[in-house]
Amino acid sequence: MHMSQFGLALALAGTLSLAVGPATATGPRSSASVELSTTLNQSVLAADQTQTAYLRVGLKGIRTPGRERAPINIALVIDRSGSMEGARIRAARQAAKMAVDRLGPRDIVSVVSYDDRITIEVPATRASNRDAIKQKIDQLTARGSTAIWAGMQAGADEVRKFKSPDMVNKILLLSDGLANQGPSQPADFIRLGRQLGREGIIVSTIGLGTEYNEDLMAGLAKSAEGTHKFVAEPADLKRFFDLEFDDAQNVVAQAINIYFDLEPGVGPGRILGREAEVRGQRMHVRLTQIIADTEQSIIAAIEIPASIANGEKVLGHVSVTLSDAGGETIELPGQVVRARFSASAIERTSSIDPTTMRDVMVHEARAMNEAAIKLRDQGRADEARRQFEQNARDIDAKAKAAGLERDEHLATQSAAAKAAAAPPPASPAAAAAQWENQRKTLKEIDTISSGARLRF
Repeated sequence: MHMSQFGLALALAGTLSLAVGPATATGPRSSASVELSTTLNQSVLAADQTQTAYLRVGLKGIRTPGRERAPINIALVIDRSGSMEGARIRAARQAAKMAVDRLGPRDIVSVVSYDDRITIEVPATRASNRDAIKQKIDQLTARGSTAIWAGMQAGADEVRKFKSPDMVNKILLLSDGLANQGPSQPADFIRLGRQLGREGIIVSTIGLGTEYNEDLMAGLAKSAEGTHKFVAEPADLKRFFDLEFDDAQNVVAQAINIYFDLEPGVGPGRILGREAEVRGQRMHVRLTQIIADTEQSIIAAIEIPASIANGEKVLGHVSVTLSDAGGETIELPGQVVRARFSASAIERTSSIDPTTMRDVMVHEARAMNEAAIKLRDQGRADEARRQFEQNARDIDAKAKAAGLERDEHLATQSAAAKAAAAPPPASPAAAAAQWENQRKTLKEIDTISSGARLRF
């Protein structure tokens, strides 16, 4: 979208005023660990026009001093195929042992290794005897081919042994290669991730080196509400294990259900970057977890017909249920969405909400870069580079127009697009290697931006 188109989009996108009040349901409960906010991309809608509005639902994880964290139930699923020989398997062992050191006696850990065979190195057990667990990890050696699917299934089975709503149930997968035993297509792993996510099992993936399939690894993590990390060098592995355990140890809510109940005449649209169930006037989105000191946001695009675009109207209600760190089901106080309409373009433009527009723009940037990746995958390298260059210009222009030049997520998307647009090395081999790195970086960014999780 060019700058002129972006300005037009701001005018047409929908300009909502959101009034917040208690839902009509009786006896709602709130959780001190999660704060709900609802805003829209603008605070005034265009009168007598059909338009799209963007409704942002933010769920902020609040750290409660002195509150005991939820215990962790984690499976470490580690690639031990032949390509892990040397520095990679040594780094994997070191990172896994450091992860075990982060656990306490209430936590559950299992260790699964895979090549063309699956070995349960450590069956799911309390992390009370960490020395014994680390001794098992020290025995990992590289061999054979890569059966990621079977490794994941074994890891999921170990997590299921102790899976509970009052625990953080998680799989952390590390691989440096392609799946060449059993199911091997990204679509297979996306379906697996969705299944595990519905069970309440989060999956995060770490791709080590440049030979793994980033579509498979990123797709698996994204579909199971986890993160994907591209680790170019084995020495960086510990830092990413640390980040994953920091998140796991700071989960304040799980099994989150967000309901958008729209008034008759208001058309359900879509949820940006996520799957949603749409039944009549209700849109339903599931999230797996909320982490302390972060905000998870959902953007809903809803359709406003011209027939109701006058005066003030109630457009719908937002309600949220979740499980707190103790496994208790909580209903947050619901919020009412009201819109005000005006014929004044100046009034509408001046009412832009930068936080909501920022999230919309992040999703747009992700989609633009994904389209350019597809061009590159089709062998249209020059066309893809021109598209990445245009993407970077568009992202920068939109950020400037919205006063978001310093936004971290937009800057990351722009920088990745600029890197992919740069002239490649003269050597075909060097050019191919450069693109492998750039593609993996773009896929990692995609899993982050699709969740729109912000630290504060």
